[in-house]
Amino acid sequence: MKKFKFMFFMFFSFSALAEGGDNLVGDDHKENIWVVDYITKDSIHASVNGRVTHGDRLHVRFIKGKCDIVNLITFVATYSKNPNLIKLKNKYVLSKFMGKEITAKILFTSPFLMAHRSTIDLGLMPRDFLEKTLLRENLITMKYLDSKEIKITEYFDITENSWVNVGLSDALDKAYTMCKKL
Repeated sequence: MKKFKFMFFMFFSFSALAEGGDNLVGDDHKENIWVVDYITKDSIHASVNGRVTHGDRLHVRFIKGKCDIVNLITFVATYSKNPNLIKLKNKYVLSKFMGKEITAKILFTSPFLMAHRSTIDLGLMPRDFLEKTLLRENLITMKYLDSKEIKITEYFDITENSWVNVGLSDALDKAYTMCKKL
């Protein structure tokens, strides 16, 4: 398997939010360790870098007022020259996530540096369920599969990624506590 490391920071980066006198401050990025690294007035993100494509982080998004239900999001950077990449918006792609077939939604694809990047939504789920799922194995894995609807290998030049679960529980606990303060 070809391994790529992008030497750039995603638009999700260290940030801080001051509200009601409380400062919610994100962690600095750490290589292969889950951190709380993106904070807005409505959400807190815990994430970790990808092992195949470094910049394609896996995010657990906590949403203000609904902190027990989380959203799992990732990204796919591709150098593919397919002119229809932008048309992937709101399309569903067959994937294998941690060994199980799932359907993920491509929220949108946009130009990104010298490539394109798709934002992938893996859905909403209870925080405890997601944590148990992600801790089942040492590596969190995802592979995008060709289907009758979309031959994803025509769009993505790298069709898989993996992420560690080191520090996951601590990052999720911290993000949950911060979400309750939004």
